[in-house]
Amino acid sequence: GTVTNIGTQAIGTIVRDSAPFYIVGGNGGTLTEWQSTAMAGTVFVHSPYRNGPQMYRMYALEAATVSVYKNGVLEATQEVSAYSYETITGAYTSYVMSFNSTGSILLASWCTDSADYNPIPPASQTIYGSCSTLSAVYAYDYGETVSVT
Repeated sequence: GTVTNIGTQAIGTIVRDSAPFYIVGGNGGTLTEWQSTAMAGTVFVHSPYRNGPQMYRMYALEAATVSVYKNGVLEATQEVSAYSYETITGAYTSYVMSFNSTGSILLASWCTDSADYNPIPPASQTIYGSCSTLSAVYAYDYGETVSVT
């Protein structure tokens, strides 16, 4: 395929094409991938593992109210207008962070030192992955048991 430089783009820029494509770019010295709308959802779970404090960016594909839970306790509620984003920042290292949205959103996390940028996929009952020497499973409902088969 063809590699095209699209230059500097503002957060929230949407790129469309008639053929499938992928975009990766820089973010303060860190290489980051753009999120496909296929990663949109309404329920997410994540646990950042280092370099606190962390930031979460919620980009709404439609107007949404996002409830953010830290270890099952409501941490914040954020209104996000359609085609815009809101960011929350806090000390979330090793906590189970759950997000429940009334509308379809994209979610990403990174640390304030620009490390560990993670586009976060929606929570799912089936996940495929290849692991390193250590993996952790986090349930959306804090305290719920998940079986790995």
